[in-house]
Amino acid sequence: MRKVTVVGGGIIGASVAWNLTLAGARVTVLEREPVPASVTSAASFSRATAFGKAPRAYFELNRAGLDELHRLRAEGVPGFHPCPSLVWGDDPPRLEDAAATAAGWGYAAHCADPARTGLPAGVGPAALPTLVARLPEEGWVDLPPMAAWLLGEARGRGADVRFGAKAAAVRTDADGTVRAVGLADGGTVETDVVVNAAGAQGQEVAGLVGGPLTLGPTLGLLADLPLAGATDAMLLGPDVSVRPSGPDSVLVRSDTVDARIGTARPCARRLDELLAELVGRAAAVLPGLRGARPERVRLGTRAYPADGHASVGFLDAVPGYYEAVSHSGATLGPLLGRLAAEEIVYDRRDPLLAPFPPDRFGTGTPAGAGARHATANATQ
Repeated sequence: MRKVTVVGGGIIGASVAWNLTLAGARVTVLEREPVPASVTSAASFSRATAFGKAPRAYFELNRAGLDELHRLRAEGVPGFHPCPSLVWGDDPPRLEDAAATAAGWGYAAHCADPARTGLPAGVGPAALPTLVARLPEEGWVDLPPMAAWLLGEARGRGADVRFGAKAAAVRTDADGTVRAVGLADGGTVETDVVVNAAGAQGQEVAGLVGGPLTLGPTLGLLADLPLAGATDAMLLGPDVSVRPSGPDSVLVRSDTVDARIGTARPCARRLDELLAELVGRAAAVLPGLRGARPERVRLGTRAYPADGHASVGFLDAVPGYYEAVSHSGATLGPLLGRLAAEEIVYDRRDPLLAPFPPDRFGTGTPAGAGARHATANATQ
């Protein structure tokens, strides 16, 4: 039985762990927080989509991720909520081209005038432009409950799930092969494979073996706002994005607002100003949000691999080190968990992953170099 240690209990780590137990592996999960999916996963708007993803190989990976979510929902896995998307922008011809490209690739997408085809619940009559892209087969993911369910199922199949556990070192043999994970509390977990599913801390974990992963962290502001009856679609414009988050609430974010945050956490006064701007932008689309007071506010860090795409697979220079890092966890998490487990246990790499190996970021480290990083300090 192969021993695998998964560093990270967010949506990707939880899915990897669950699928590994289904494949018969002996699994240990190390999650530094007291609950799953409370850091990177919790900072996500969590829209599941392949629309606008490029190049074609990345589009196909995301489409397969969306298909996986629909399949798991049909099988009783909680967390995914099918919900159509309405997308608009400042450049209608470009939007039409994007919809036509997606449709040509077999994706459900078309452009229409929302005033003629029907406005989503709660949307003001003049809130949307005359041309929007309708994407009827998308949805949003409530990541913490899904991750908790996956980890619970993994634990029920024998996985050792440890909360409050920080990976501080990866120990290797003289030839560089992974043999154990050292913990911040001084403990050790013997392992044949370590999976880096640490989200925004993925670069630090990769550094334990000298891996080339480079992430670009950005701060993002999310707010849950009360709205009676919520809305029945995700609304995604250039100034604000809104999606349902419950029967009487919506989740809102804005690229424009996020751009004003910068790289440092804002003071309380500045945060209040940003929230007021965010609510105002959302209310321009959904008038029922005027004057709404946030029920919950999250300011989180999202981490993007250097080229914006997922990093999934074994690192050639360090046998036994596997990477599963992506900023698109809501769309890709469940799929990457299954595909990673198949590669780790059965040595079967799905063609969908071919363009996204960790080695594309650099040459990695020579065999044996991992041992030199065994005492490095890091958190997942």
